[in-house]
Amino acid sequence: ALTVVGLQIRTTPMSPDIPALWPRFVARIPEIEPVLEPRVSYGVVHNNAADGASFDYLAAVSVEPSAAVPQGMTKLALPAGRYACFSYPLSGLGDGFCEIFERLLPTSEFVQASGPLFERYGEDFCPDEPSSAVEIWVPVTRRQA
Repeated sequence: ALTVVGLQIRTTPMSPDIPALWPRFVARIPEIEPVLEPRVSYGVVHNNAADGASFDYLAAVSVEPSAAVPQGMTKLALPAGRYACFSYPLSGLGDGFCEIFERLLPTSEFVQASGPLFERYGEDFCPDEPSSAVEIWVPVTRRQA
């Protein structure tokens, strides 16, 4: 399990609102303390609409579960469990999500489980480098026979 705190928006897939959220969030990271993983951030997708047309997106950093939440921010617990982890370059995130949900998961022994999925931007991530790696973590469960 992991607890994160950050800025949240209600948005749609591939919306320009998502990349626009990040500079606002990065400017407010100093208000969050203590951050458990310096130089690591998360993009969390949760509260998906039944039709998949909208969801909440949280730009966040990891904190202790008891951490205070700065004004205007949101705290969210990412549950422990089984996740499929994929890595794509920043420039290929949109194509990566398509590949995961249109090809990789449907042809695997797993299906997406309920709960948030998230992007993990590691210590080596550089937002100015299109080839910088981003991990996509999807909660999964075994497909029923």
